[in-house]
Amino acid sequence: MIKSMTGYGVGRAKEEDGECLVEIKSLNNKYCDVNIKNNFQSLEIEQKIEKLIKDRVSRGKVNILVKVENYGLTEEKIILNEDIADSCYKNLKTLKEKYKLKDEIGIDSMLKFKDIFTTVKEEESAKIWPLVEKATNLALDSLLKMREREGKVLVADIRKRVKKIQKLIDKIEKYSKSSPLDYKDKFLSKIKNLTDGLNVDEGRIELEAAIFAEKTDITEEITRLESHLIQFDDLLNSEESVGRKMDFLTQEINREVNTIGSKTNDIKVTSLVVLVKSELEKVREQARNIE
Repeated sequence: MIKSMTGYGVGRAKEEDGECLVEIKSLNNKYCDVNIKNNFQSLEIEQKIEKLIKDRVSRGKVNILVKVENYGLTEEKIILNEDIADSCYKNLKTLKEKYKLKDEIGIDSMLKFKDIFTTVKEEESAKIWPLVEKATNLALDSLLKMREREGKVLVADIRKRVKKIQKLIDKIEKYSKSSPLDYKDKFLSKIKNLTDGLNVDEGRIELEAAIFAEKTDITEEITRLESHLIQFDDLLNSEESVGRKMDFLTQEINREVNTIGSKTNDIKVTSLVVLVKSELEKVREQARNIE
């Protein structure tokens, strides 16, 4: 199903030890750009969250906020620095022998040296990941539903405009076929007025009309436009990510319409070309919102 690139989703997960809140916002972007903010430090979890997002989102700037509350996010561990402890003990022993001290070297003496022990905090990534994963998937489900709803609205609007473009192209084709005949009649009338009723070389008039018809022929452009519009309709029925393809097709359609505009000198066709370009620009704007 075609989806918009903009959306919002939220997910909450609770356990006995704590709870997790995940908020996801997505905006238009050429690629899938994931930005994660959280209240804990775990590169491993951030990488897992990013993978969850990219498995289900192909395009868009995705901003994620993850909050874990009332949970033992970190665990403190005390590490013994054995090299420092050995050095302290040897120095104490040297002092006792040198100054003939009677006190024994015990644990109380060693504890006075704070550098012997180091307190470190380790993230419990494995412990909190299931909670974060559940909340993230719930937020993703909410986000994608919103993107799908908006995608339906975009598709409906684009369909309407593509049908309008098709009707305008049909009119352009109709007027373009009658244009050489009109040109011939006007040219002949103008020549007769200038020659004041004298005989006119009909063959030369026919030749001028043929040259004009060749210069203004837009058969190839109309054929390519028909093909592009059929492809566009196929994209609107696709289940894949089609935003980039739509953007490319709108550029190709615009190219053909510009060519038609440059070939014609018929005011009716020129007016229709302007209308096509106006509708096409609206289609392009909508297509840029599609994933």
